[in-house]
Amino acid sequence: MKNLTVNLISESVYLPKGHGVHTAFLNMIEMLKEKKVQVLINSRQKTDITHIHSIGPFALYKLLTSKPVVVSAHIVPANDFPGSLIGTKYWLGLSEDYVRFFYNRADLVLAVSPKVKADLEAMGVTVPIEVMPNQVDTNLFYPDKSKREAARKMLGFKDGDFVSLSVGQIMPRKGLATFLKVASQLPEIKFLWVGSRPFKRLTATENETEKSLEDAPGNFRLFDAGKLPYEDMPSLYNAADIFFFPSHQENFAIVVIEAAATRLPLLLRDLPVYKIFQGRYIAGSEEKFAENIKRLKEDKDYYSKWSKLAISLAKKFNFDSLGDKLIQYYISLEKQSSRCNLVIIKSSWSKNK
Repeated sequence: MKNLTVNLISESVYLPKGHGVHTAFLNMIEMLKEKKVQVLINSRQKTDITHIHSIGPFALYKLLTSKPVVVSAHIVPANDFPGSLIGTKYWLGLSEDYVRFFYNRADLVLAVSPKVKADLEAMGVTVPIEVMPNQVDTNLFYPDKSKREAARKMLGFKDGDFVSLSVGQIMPRKGLATFLKVASQLPEIKFLWVGSRPFKRLTATENETEKSLEDAPGNFRLFDAGKLPYEDMPSLYNAADIFFFPSHQENFAIVVIEAAATRLPLLLRDLPVYKIFQGRYIAGSEEKFAENIKRLKEDKDYYSKWSKLAISLAKKFNFDSLGDKLIQYYISLEKQSSRCNLVIIKSSWSKNK
């Protein structure tokens, strides 16, 4: 196999961190390096493949001046922007027009889930679309007793504390209000939310969420991970006993796989996008969240079952499982591009002759 050179593009490098697009970008860098692919980051050089993760001005420049181009579709405006950013009713339509234009200039679009692929097709994206889930580095995220002890000490949890964790930005879409409601129903359990507002004043707010934070119960703790290096995140997962993620909308939710890799039973809102996880999680409803958390705390066999299912889920999204698949997409595109260039050269030669 030819040694590929891939230019990975993401403006998230220069913007606030603490969101899934940047995490997916970091993981892809490491996965390709592990697979011995030469990786450049936000380079102006010509490479075999240009792979874009963001949709800003530099990404647009690379999209229009590179060949062949792969775009990872992390964003579907109608899914992601309402409940995340302010004023969406005024500019959502324009954002959909731009994103449609952007994706349709790619040679291949990689959707992070089957649902995202269907949403893109419904939105009018007509170029080839394949499903390529986000990846998690299971050499970084894994159960670690020493990390657990250190993180729990840092967070102020005692040995006997049962900790329910969620990781996400502080915005209505992520379900923080629900998380706090459940915490108030289970005072014997600790509830830890790890997240921040990376986009600050641009982040959507909701009176219910803000009021819930003001009235948060004593068993709730908010940990701002905005400035925490990504490689330190496994310690926070290890500090917990379960992963309770009541988000109202997701395109993939890479944090779920990070939690699964650290063997945490997964309690998620019942969303269609999670079909890709093949039932290796507890599908909760608003009424059942507290009941399921309590059972996970008290029933060791029930806990063990969902813990084992979580770790088996993580294996499906590790670098070994997905790295070769991504490289095959690259090779196929490069071959197509080479054939097209050969046809153009032959055509030009025939005319000159």
